[in-house]
Amino acid sequence: MFACSHGSDAGHIIFSCWGNSLLDFRRVIAMIPALLVAHVLGLVFWVSGLLVTSMALTRHTQEASTEARQALARLERIYLRGLADPGALLTILAGAGLIMTNPHYYLRAPWLHIKLTFVFLLIVLHGMVAMRTKAFAAGRIALQRSEARMLVLATLFLFLSILIATLVGQVYLT
Repeated sequence: MFACSHGSDAGHIIFSCWGNSLLDFRRVIAMIPALLVAHVLGLVFWVSGLLVTSMALTRHTQEASTEARQALARLERIYLRGLADPGALLTILAGAGLIMTNPHYYLRAPWLHIKLTFVFLLIVLHGMVAMRTKAFAAGRIALQRSEARMLVLATLFLFLSILIATLVGQVYLT
């Protein structure tokens, strides 16, 4: 087996492959659009799940009715389990798949390291939202409305940071 590389039309991406197979190269190229769609769709689910969970948590902190508090706690759990958790998994798996299509380029791209820092922070925030939501619903912690609102703002900040690192970074940091 020997290494080979093929330049792309964009001129800055070099695909590495092993073996003598133009077919393998074409398969990798064909996978990229599907992986990009999965990656973006996962990010939309992930961020929207965190946003609606944090917004419901904000309302939950103001609610006095026991029935309404229980309903909001169920909704928070549904948003996390139904949107944020699968979205995070899809985003991470598709992102890893994209990196594997061209590790030579991606692992040396400064913009990707910046983006991955923000993704790591989003993972940490996801854990915080999940733990705070569960603990508040169980009555183990007291949560202020301002704390829940900060979770909303942190989600928006990290989402925008990821977008800027990716879109602007690919242009100026390649």
